[in-house]
Amino acid sequence: VKDNLIFQHFVDLPNCECVFCSTREKDTGKSRLFLIFNDEKSIYMRSGMKESWEELENEQQSDCIRNAFNEALLEHKIPCFSI
Repeated sequence: VKDNLIFQHFVDLPNCECVFCSTREKDTGKSRLFLIFNDEKSIYMRSGMKESWEELENEQQSDCIRNAFNEALLEHKIPCFSI
């Protein structure tokens, strides 16, 4: 998962203590939207078919996405906005 995601934008939502992330999958080109909570381990992915946010239950997948997110933050190459 980690090597397949390209982070495109971050929107810091300090009142919610989370970051909204837009990503693109390298192999399929599909867009994926995530809400990554700061203090918790919770990560939610947007389901377009269900029109809802679903918490990632797979801890390994969640850890991979959080690690990729942290690496992208450290690179300072992704546009980041704050509300």
